[in-house]
Formats: sequence, C-alpha cells, structure tokens
Amino acid sequence: MADSDKSTPRESAIALIKQEHRALDGVMHALQQAMQNVFTHRAEPDLASIAWMLYCIDIYPERCHHPKEDEYLFRLLRERTSSADAVLDELQAQHVRGAQMMAYLEQLFVHYLGGAPDGLRHFADAVKSYAVFLRDHMEQEENRVLALAEKYLRPGDWQAIDDAFRANHDPLGEPEMQ
Repeated sequence: MADSDKSTPRESAIALIKQEHRALDGVMHALQQAMQNVFTHRAEPDLASIAWMLYCIDIYPERCHHPKEDEYLFRLLRERTSSADAVLDELQAQHVRGAQMMAYLEQLFVHYLGGAPDGLRHFADAVKSYAVFLRDHMEQEENRVLALAEKYLRPGDWQAIDDAFRANHDPLGEPEMQ
C-alpha cells in the first residue's frame, strides 16, 4: 500500500478495502487448501487450525469490515446517488447471507467433530460454496461499488471512509465476551 503521506484519502481508502479483501481471501484460500490436503490424504485435519480459520473468516468481516462498508462507504454512496441503490441493496443482503452461511459452516464443522457420517465431506462442500460466494461478493464491491464511489463521492467522503478503515482494530487479538 502507498505511504499515507503520498496518497489521497481516496487512494488510501480503496487500498485499505482491497487489502482487507485480500487478507480475508488469503485465510479462505488456506482453509480450502487445508480441506484439499485432507481429501488427497496429504495431511490429517488440523482441527485447531481449521477452527481458527473459521473464527477469523467469521469475526473479522462482522466486527470490522462490513460495519465500515455499511456505515461509511455504502451510506455515503447512497447519499450522493440513487444509481448505486440496487447493487448496494444486493451487497447488504449478501452481508446478511454471508453471516448465515458462516453459521452453517460452523455447525457443519461441529457436526463433523461429533462424528457425523460424511461430516467432513459436507463441511468441505460448504467451504467451497462459501469461498465462491465470498469471492463474488468482494469482486462486486471492488468492481462495481468502488467504481461508482470514485464517480460520485467527494473528497470529504473519502476522508471519512479512509479514517474509518484506518481505525479498524484487529478483532482477533482479544476475544470479546457479549
């Protein structure tokens, strides 16, 4: 990412959003690779690592990424134009759907841990489905929403978005009890 002193708030905000997408995709890829290694008998399932990856994929988008998109990027874009409404409605519905899919993945993992017949296969299939969903979602945000944002948002809007994403703290560092 470019040095914040040398980039505009727009450039910085876009880079931060894409960086978060790449990080999430990296963990998703690692989970898919772990499942592939299990099915090709190259490795025994590392249950602790799988559980940690699920936790990361679940917690980061819900605590940091999606709230910032909804509260800043999507809200400001809706204020500036109605031409983004349909895609934003779809993406916000996907945020809800993604949380539901993650809950299902976690249930399938527990089902597998409990010794369910074909539990690992069902879990692995759900991991593949979620990966496709997640990558499509991020692609829509990057290709459609950010293009609309670049067209319609004002410098002050970009500053607010950049500030919000810069303020993200790593939710994986300390578990919160609610």
